[in-house]
Amino acid sequence: MTTRLIFHPDAAARTAKNAPTAPGSHRQPQDRTEESQMVATHEPTRTATEQRREAVTYTYTPRELNVLISREIAGRLCEIADTLTANADFLLANDDVPASIKRPRAGVYRDVALQLIKLAGNELHGAWAGEVQ
Repeated sequence: MTTRLIFHPDAAARTAKNAPTAPGSHRQPQDRTEESQMVATHEPTRTATEQRREAVTYTYTPRELNVLISREIAGRLCEIADTLTANADFLLANDDVPASIKRPRAGVYRDVALQLIKLAGNELHGAWAGEVQ
């Protein structure tokens, strides 16, 4: 059996997903508009019998936006801390890993998780106190 390689002349052409699309680029679509980062637009949920309504636009003040961002950051830090705590629990329950290795490593996981939880608390406290860091 013989295998042949067939080369197409356009095989090395750039794909559209890698095309530069920065504002001002010659590949930037002309009808694209830049939206303000402090405005969120949501389509209202509706049932099949409801009439179509206009989209709702929320405008946030910089302080409100900072609070939302801080809440997201704090939530993600807590998720990572939960993952590290679960990793420590799994490591301690694993009988294949020697105790001399798993206890210090699980301790590091728990220490980092505790630091992340404290950092998340500081992030929330700073956001609600109005401090911008």
